[in-house]
Amino acid sequence: MYSNKFERILKCPLTHAELRILTENELKAINLRIQQGEMTQYNKEIFQRPLQGALKVQYHDLYYPVQEGIYCLLKQNAIFGKFAVNNEVIDATKSQVKQFYDDIGWQQNNGVYQDAKDSEDLRTISDEYIQRCHQRLNKFIPKSGEYLLDIASGPIQYPAYLTYSENFEYRICADISWQALLEAKTKLGKKGRYLLCDVTNLPIKDNTIDAQVSLHTIYHVPALEQAMAFSELYRVLKPGGASVVVYSWGARSLLMNLLMLPFKAASKLKRTIKMTKANSLYFYTHSFQWFCQEIQPKYQTQLYPWRSVNVPFLKLYIHGLPGRWLLRFIYAMEERFPKLMGRIGAYPLFVSKK
Repeated sequence: MYSNKFERILKCPLTHAELRILTENELKAINLRIQQGEMTQYNKEIFQRPLQGALKVQYHDLYYPVQEGIYCLLKQNAIFGKFAVNNEVIDATKSQVKQFYDDIGWQQNNGVYQDAKDSEDLRTISDEYIQRCHQRLNKFIPKSGEYLLDIASGPIQYPAYLTYSENFEYRICADISWQALLEAKTKLGKKGRYLLCDVTNLPIKDNTIDAQVSLHTIYHVPALEQAMAFSELYRVLKPGGASVVVYSWGARSLLMNLLMLPFKAASKLKRTIKMTKANSLYFYTHSFQWFCQEIQPKYQTQLYPWRSVNVPFLKLYIHGLPGRWLLRFIYAMEERFPKLMGRIGAYPLFVSKK
C-alpha cells in the first residue's frame, strides 16, 4: 500500500527490495513490539522510540522511520526484528560529514547559515557574479518534469536554488543531514519530498528521476566512493534526463594556482591553523585525468565552468569598481570559452545526459 506515488520509486538501501508505508494498525503493532523491546537498531542496540510512521521492506522484518515528513533511509536508520542479522559497518567519514552539517553547517545566525559564512563571499560587490553562476545551472536542467532530485540539498540556502525546480512537480531533497532537511521543508513545503540518505547508495529505483542537481557534494564523499556516487546518480536518471554536478578542482585548479601563487604559502598556513582550531569537514578533489577516465566516458559527461574563481581570490582581488568589472570579464570568458574555463577554473560543472 502506498500513501502517495513518491513511495513507489523508493527502495531499501540494504536489501534493495520495495518499500511500503505501514497502515495505522500495522504501525500500532510495530510500536507495541518496540515497547516490548523486540526491535533493534542498525548498531544492534534495542530500539526504544515510538514511530510516527514507517516504511516496511518487502519480504523482510525490516523497517525505516518516517518522521516529520522525512523518509529516513540511511542504513543506520534501519529497524530490525530482534533476531535479524546485520554485519555492516557505518563509514566514519560519512558520519563526520553528517555530524558537521547537523551541528555546525546548517545552524543559522542572523538569518545566515554557518556554511555560507565559512565558504562563500557574501559581500555585495561579488553578488552579481555569484548569482549569475548560480543561475547558470538552469541552462542544463530540463524545462519540466515530475521529479528534480537535489543531492545534498542542504537547506536550499540561496534564493537562486529555488529556480531549479520551478517547472517540476516535486523536488526531492536528499541529504545526509537531518537539520538540512528540516530547513529545506521551510522553503519548499508540500512541493518537496525529503530523503535522509547516502549519495553512494540512493534508496531510489532505476530510471525514475527526470533531472538532478548536486552542488558541492561529491568532493565531501570519501575519495574511493566518489565514482560510485556518479554511478548512482546515473542509475536513477530516466533516459533523456540530465544530471548537473558542481565539483571542485581544489588545489588542482590551474587558474587559481597561477593567480594566487604569491599568496599561496600564507593562505595554506592560515588554512592549516583554522583546520586545527575548528571542526573540519572532509574534502577531497580528484584530478582532471580522473574525470576523463572515470566520469566523462561512462556517463556522456560534458565539462563546463560553474565558477572559475574561489572565495580567497574574490576577497583578495575584488574591491571597488575595478573588481566589479573584473568579475564581469571573468564571467564573459566563462561564457566564451566554457571548456577551457571548466578545465582550469576553480569549480567545474559536470553535465551528464542519459
